[in-house]
Amino acid sequence: MAGTVWSVTATKSAGKLTRGMTVEILVVGTMARPSAKQIIEAIESKYGVTVASCHCGYGNFEIVKLG
Repeated sequence: MAGTVWSVTATKSAGKLTRGMTVEILVVGTMARPSAKQIIEAIESKYGVTVASCHCGYGNFEIVKLG
């Protein structure tokens, strides 16, 4: 099943989350936006930092559907 690619960009700095951090996340099996857990995992994988879940609310990100 094909998935949906989302671009997620931090709009606020909080803890080790820095404004401007951007990741692309493939979500398979649903059209829903990526979950906070998926966002945290993608940022930690790309940037090598630990991000607290309290910093990953949707209000801290611009989330754009790419395809």
